[in-house]
Order: sequence, then C-alpha cells, then structure tokens
Amino acid sequence: MKNKHIAIFVEYLSLLSGLLNKVEEHVGGDEHILHERLSPDMFPLCVQVEIVASFALRSCCPIAGVDVSSYCREVKSFINLRAQLEDTLHYLASLDERQSNLEVVIADMAGPAPISMKAEDFLMRFAYPNFYFHVGMVYAIARSRGVPLTKGDFDGLHQYPPGFSFERSGT
Repeated sequence: MKNKHIAIFVEYLSLLSGLLNKVEEHVGGDEHILHERLSPDMFPLCVQVEIVASFALRSCCPIAGVDVSSYCREVKSFINLRAQLEDTLHYLASLDERQSNLEVVIADMAGPAPISMKAEDFLMRFAYPNFYFHVGMVYAIARSRGVPLTKGDFDGLHQYPPGFSFERSGT
C-alpha cells in the first residue's frame, strides 16, 4: 500500500476480521454474543465492529476525494459483519490507487459535537484514537465473555504460547 493511513486501517480491519472469526468459533456460531455489551450504556459488539469499519471509510474517503461509502448491513450476523469488513477492505484497497490530499478539511461528528479539521489532524486526533477504541471494545467484550484471545489477536505483534498467563508467570 502506498498510503500509510490506508495501510493502518487495512491492517487492523484484517486483524478484526480474524478476531471475529475466533469469536464465532468459540461460541459455536451463537450470534447472541453480537449483542453483548461491556456496560449497559455502551454499544454492543456488532455495532462496535460497524463503527470500526465506518471510521476507516470516514477517514480515507475524504482524503481520496470521494464520498464516504458504507457497507453496513441491516441484519447483524457474523456473515454480514465479515462481509462488511471484507467490502470495506476491498474499497480501501481501491482508494489506495487514488491521489491522497492530507490538506483537505474533514467535517464530521464527535458524538453530538460537530468537528472540522485538516485530514492529518483528523487522523491523528480523532480517527485513529476512535478506531482503536472500538477495536478494543470488540476485544474487551469478547474477552469478558470468555473468548480466548491474546494481545496478538488485537495488534498482530504479540506472541504468547498457548495457555500463557501473566498470573502464572510471576510477572
């Protein structure tokens, strides 16, 4: 990938897809977990996944000079969430061929508050932190429901042997 901002989103969307596969495998396809929340006032796992994909598109589309796309599906299922992530990944790859303009001003909403800033600031101060937050929420919801994930499932870098625990390692 020639555009670093796209490469970052693609890397973590791919990791999220793998994480979602592990969730589905662990629960034997039971989609009730998709509606689980870390806290009653937070979004459920399925919406967290959708928000992750949305942040990638809300960031990369304006930088590429195209309207923001969405691949969100009405029915919340493992197959539809994976399709949304796959469609988002393919679209981001197509944007990588376009000219990027990090000087463009991106207007968006931070919850109910409107924001507007140059793309580089938008990425660093708003998009990346929120993107990682929502990936983290998917990870946290899954872990809180017993899905055996490691930090490597989140970042693709950490490698721990099966059954590793910091509690048992003495550190």
